[in-house]
Amino acid sequence: MLPTLTVRQSLIGDLREVLFTFELDGELVPGLMYLPAETEAPIPLVFIQHPGMGSKEDYFVAEVGKLWALRGWACAGLDAPRHGERRNYDPMSLFRDKSQYPAITAAFARELHTAIDLLAVDFPVDVTRMGFAGYSLGSMLGIRAVAQDGRFKAAAFCLVGEGGLVGEVGGDAGFAGRMKDVAVRVVGKASDELIPRAATEALYAALPGRKEIVWLPGGHYEIGPDVIKAAGDWLAQELR
Repeated sequence: MLPTLTVRQSLIGDLREVLFTFELDGELVPGLMYLPAETEAPIPLVFIQHPGMGSKEDYFVAEVGKLWALRGWACAGLDAPRHGERRNYDPMSLFRDKSQYPAITAAFARELHTAIDLLAVDFPVDVTRMGFAGYSLGSMLGIRAVAQDGRFKAAAFCLVGEGGLVGEVGGDAGFAGRMKDVAVRVVGKASDELIPRAATEALYAALPGRKEIVWLPGGHYEIGPDVIKAAGDWLAQELR
């Protein structure tokens, strides 16, 4: 049985802003979505997941969500575990104890899966045309979530690689190998000081389906228009 989705909506010009929450595993999960104010048919659902220390209200989610919604998409993002409005807010705690990584990625995978099911009931979204764009932490969490859900058509994983929250990417233990039916674009930074190039390349090599990799200039914390364009323009081609 699905949990209850609590929704607060408002109009912003030609867009509808939707603030939503649902309870899962004893915790309230907050989310945000933008979509065209008027829709005649089910539209692509695209999740945009914020980097570490951020939230669904970040520029990378909220403002990009508004921009991409003008393409005719429903663009949603969740507060990641221990981020944003989550009850146990403590972003840095995610990186202090590696033993908790599997539980955290599993929790987010359940949350994303549940959010999709709930939004599909109340809004005109097409779950056969779903995309995912994650930045850094957003991709670290998204790799397992996208692989386990099984409904995503395309995913842009930005500034991410093997190890850390992602864990192993190859073999039976890795989740990258489960995305044979997902088109994937990996976006890396040529001078990334946090994610080694070899780790990003290992992730790319483990992906079994249609894929491509793009290297942009700059370091890990330079998430700018280049990264957003590399993800958004590619998703637009894949979700037609």
